[in-house]
Amino acid sequence: AGQDLSLEDLVLRLVDPPFKKVGVFPLDTFYPSQARLDLAMQFNSLLAGSGFSAWSQGQPLEPARLIQPADPAKVPVNLFYLAHLSESERMFFVSLLLSRLLGWSRSLPGSSQLRSLVYFDEVAGYMPPHPANPASKQPLLTMLKQARAVGLGLVLATQNPVDVDYKALSNASNWWIGRLQTTQDR
Repeated sequence: AGQDLSLEDLVLRLVDPPFKKVGVFPLDTFYPSQARLDLAMQFNSLLAGSGFSAWSQGQPLEPARLIQPADPAKVPVNLFYLAHLSESERMFFVSLLLSRLLGWSRSLPGSSQLRSLVYFDEVAGYMPPHPANPASKQPLLTMLKQARAVGLGLVLATQNPVDVDYKALSNASNWWIGRLQTTQDR
């Protein structure tokens, strides 16, 4: 409906949505009222938790804004240091950032010039081989396939190539290999 909703508004709308049917099914058949309330309570617990406030403050995570230079004579560099976060928080942030980058890249016209470069140090765990499928994997794979067409370059670093899905390796234009020590690596 073109409305901007806060997280609190979304939780309240979960309990009492502004529609009565999903497709041909009545809302309560498709998603019962008690199940919606249970989900809303879980979201409410997350929003009310002290750890969540850090995620709801600060600058918006907008790639177009991140690459705008404050000084036209300088190249903007944005560094995200995540070592202080727990593993689940790191995965959440990386997945969110990659999804935003992918969405931004889809809004760009084609380009043969490099607009921006994403350097991801130690990608192990974020794009593991099949069958593992963390939230960060799909946006990374999609960007490896499509982002160069709009001028978004990716540099992914890992200490062990078997930590990366073969689909990603096959979409990498260049590989720089320092040393392959094990038979499995080779």
